[in-house]
Amino acid sequence: MKAQTAQNLLYAILTIPLGVVGGTFKFLSRLRANRAGFIGFLGLLAYFVLTFIMPGFIPFDSEVNLDEIAGPVGSRIQLAVHADNAELQTFEDLAGLTVGVVDQTGGPSLIAPYADSINIEKYRWTSRRAGPGIRAALVDLTNKEIDAMLIFSKNVEEIRADADDPELQALFAEHIVISNPELGPPHLLGTDTQGRDIATHIVHGGRILILTAFIGGVIATLIALVFGSLSALVGGALDSALTALTNLVLAIPRFPLLVVLAGLIRFDNMLFLGVLIGLLGWPPLMRAIRAQVLSLRERDFVEAARSLGLSTNHIMFREILPNMASYVMINFIFSITFAMYEQIGLLVLGLAPIDDYTWGVMLYFGRSRGTLYNEDGASMALSPVLAIAFFQVCLVLFARALEEVFDPRLRAAV
Repeated sequence: MKAQTAQNLLYAILTIPLGVVGGTFKFLSRLRANRAGFIGFLGLLAYFVLTFIMPGFIPFDSEVNLDEIAGPVGSRIQLAVHADNAELQTFEDLAGLTVGVVDQTGGPSLIAPYADSINIEKYRWTSRRAGPGIRAALVDLTNKEIDAMLIFSKNVEEIRADADDPELQALFAEHIVISNPELGPPHLLGTDTQGRDIATHIVHGGRILILTAFIGGVIATLIALVFGSLSALVGGALDSALTALTNLVLAIPRFPLLVVLAGLIRFDNMLFLGVLIGLLGWPPLMRAIRAQVLSLRERDFVEAARSLGLSTNHIMFREILPNMASYVMINFIFSITFAMYEQIGLLVLGLAPIDDYTWGVMLYFGRSRGTLYNEDGASMALSPVLAIAFFQVCLVLFARALEEVFDPRLRAAV
């Protein structure tokens, strides 16, 4: 007996993983037949890597740099030297020399690893623009009191374009050259209104947003599935009560209600917001599931199960639910989509917690800090919009492909 039990256990250990692998391979094979859906699936995998794996390797840029505020796409710190020292291009070339850096900018952190080999001369920052600190450093550079200076690319352009003091600009143009225009790491998506790298914010900003939308979608789908199934199978007074409750909740505009609740209830975290969105988002799907169950319960296989005296649980979970699994899965994906839109709407209005830096919070700050009117800072608003839009496109493509994967009639029609 023990030997038979051990054999059964070993068989299960060997066959279950093989079954999972075989089922996954079969699913992917069917999915590949739908090119758009397969692209959506690959896109979702890419988003998973971007939002759940890459944050462990790419640190969040939280350092405020006054010289990098609303820096354009691809901008970076450059090395300015006297025209007589144009051969100085790297930190290794600057060993034993004096380099000027400005406080509250990206220069100090960039040069910190070389502090033992380079003499650092610090200057003040007194303005959001090219303040006296930077100008004083450039004057010292023209007079060869320092050998080089770290300066952000946007500041170089602003100083050269500033015509307030033509003589000073001519002096800079004659004696100062950029020996290394690509000294610091590039800001691939530019910087925000505090000089922080937007690309790192895109990497770190999707996890909480997606998890919150996922929680909202799961709760809404589960409530709709339970209420819709019970309403259709049990019928009678329970059906009337659940239908009346559904119609009541459905009649209330959902997003305005969320706005009102956000003003009355303090959201301590985004996950609580996901629960609330799920509790308000089930009525449309509940009505659809109820209609599906009402249709399926009249089928021959359900009548056969009833005639055999099988329980309601068996009929629901063994007969009806497997036949509408694809429908539930597709609507679950759409529930995630709607949950994401609603939480982003609340974030943009400033009615949801902004402690966690998400794509929605980036949109909030982009709107409230005026980056929409600054072409250099436009990526602060455009980057999260595009990240959200592409995620939604991948979800929709994948959902449409699932219809074909689960429904043989659709596969046969292609």
